[in-house]
Amino acid sequence: MLATIVGDWVTSWIPVDKLPISNFWRVVIARCLTTLLALIGMKVLYPQALRRVRGVTCRKRLLIGLGVVAVLTLPGFMHSQITSFRTSQILEGLIFALFIGIDEEFFSRGFIYACLEGYGVLVATVISSIHFGLLHLGNVIWGGQSLSYTLAQVMSASAFGYLAVGLMLYTGNIWVPILLHGLSDSPMQFESATQYTKIVTGHAEWTGAIINALIYVVIGWVLINLHMNQKVQIPYEWAKKLKLVEVEETI
Repeated sequence: MLATIVGDWVTSWIPVDKLPISNFWRVVIARCLTTLLALIGMKVLYPQALRRVRGVTCRKRLLIGLGVVAVLTLPGFMHSQITSFRTSQILEGLIFALFIGIDEEFFSRGFIYACLEGYGVLVATVISSIHFGLLHLGNVIWGGQSLSYTLAQVMSASAFGYLAVGLMLYTGNIWVPILLHGLSDSPMQFESATQYTKIVTGHAEWTGAIINALIYVVIGWVLINLHMNQKVQIPYEWAKKLKLVEVEETI
């Protein structure tokens, strides 16, 4: 939490909002500055975490990780209004969302996870994920969101953080969760201002939010266990009970 306060405090000194450029570039520059702070913190305090920035990974794990990203993000694009926008607007929306992913992943999965890594994978994963979720709590004040929507967002973001850690550990680099984050945030860039305001100021759709959160946690749990070279036994046990696999009888 101290790192969060310091990061906001330092970046508040830089009058990015006064620059004679569009709001798009102001946000991109601000995101770059906070990303740079996270990288400096990692370099100075937790240099071992930088190995995930270099992108060295097993090709098979990388492909599986990208497959997870595709499965989780394609439905969002299919149900978005992206086709009603010009190519330039689509590119701007994708870049905008990607920088959100870069900024937040370098801070939460890069720096914050590295802060806690010495306590073990489980502790670091759970605490960093909950911290990431709680970062969204301020949206009820500064983002104009309803309390119901914000609480659901905190829950979903915490579960998303758990999944993002799983992807980072399994693939060995931070760029896969960055891609997931950017693509997950992209569809909302193609909502009209009126529709977006209606969504974030209304009541949360809790059933869908809980289902999504459970999906994120389950996939993240599997990836973390695979990273730790532990056999994921629960799906197999379920398959046996449902008679989806044949079990050899011992004499």
